[in-house]
Amino acid sequence: MKLSIEEQKKFLFDRLKTEPLRKVEENKDDIKAFVQATKGEKISSYLINNAWNDDCDRNTKVFLVRDQKTKEIVFFFAINCGILFSELNIWNLSQAEKVPFDKYVEAMQRLKASNLSKEDEEKANEQISESMGELWEVVQEPDRVSYLLSLADEKVQLLEEKREALSETGEGEHTQQVQDTFPAIDIKFLGRNKEYKPEIQLDFRLGVYVFWEMIVPHLLEIAEKVGCKYIYLFAADNTEQTVKVVADPPMWTPDYDPYADEDEVVKEEIRTLVNYYINELRFRYVSKYKILKPHYERRCYTLVQEVEHLQSNRESVWQSHATEDMK
Repeated sequence: MKLSIEEQKKFLFDRLKTEPLRKVEENKDDIKAFVQATKGEKISSYLINNAWNDDCDRNTKVFLVRDQKTKEIVFFFAINCGILFSELNIWNLSQAEKVPFDKYVEAMQRLKASNLSKEDEEKANEQISESMGELWEVVQEPDRVSYLLSLADEKVQLLEEKREALSETGEGEHTQQVQDTFPAIDIKFLGRNKEYKPEIQLDFRLGVYVFWEMIVPHLLEIAEKVGCKYIYLFAADNTEQTVKVVADPPMWTPDYDPYADEDEVVKEEIRTLVNYYINELRFRYVSKYKILKPHYERRCYTLVQEVEHLQSNRESVWQSHATEDMK
């Protein structure tokens, strides 16, 4: 007899439980049997060789999803504190506008310098006149020129405030000023054990259940205790395509050299794994804000999701599967 979607979820609820990697010492040996599904040797290598120490050092927090009957590790995931940010006053300029705009800003900054000589003052004023003339040549619209000059004056003021703030705090070498920041959780790793087979037939991918019914409740619990606006991840999609991929997107490996020359990678607009993250896990491409992306994940796809939408997205995913179940 075929089980309904709810019955399948109930079966998995009874069988699968989440536990911290370092809950018991025996987990050190158990993780050695983990085999990452679908070209994920680098992810499984991380779990087997580095996850325990990484967790001990508080670099990340690693969790196992375990079958309570067979004691097999089904999934593992790791989460970190993360952050999104908006850049400090984004100047939307065309390439032609940018050169005279920057030239004008530079000259205005020179005029604000202390102990400016008469000669330097004349050169700065001459540069201002030249840059304004170049702006007129490029734009030829009075309103646009006025707008750009106003933006330039605003940028000069912001740069001056930044310089003063850094001179007062002495933090210039170690800080990066941005417009705003948004607390987030980075899902650093998400991997399924290739050797695990559920005892029932599922009408959805096992990862859909693990994400929505095991990881998301955990994230929502965290979000009730600390500020958390977004979750995000870097998806390394190595799936086979008709377009040739010269080099696989690397995730992590013990001998990985982050400064090695990069080979050209041909990407399709949407790839299989990324499509899964978007359709089944409801992530989307990052667009509005910026995310700090480690160099070793440079070829991964950056995907994000709002915490406030997690519950409604969770409900809509299961509703879509229930609808398919009734067909």
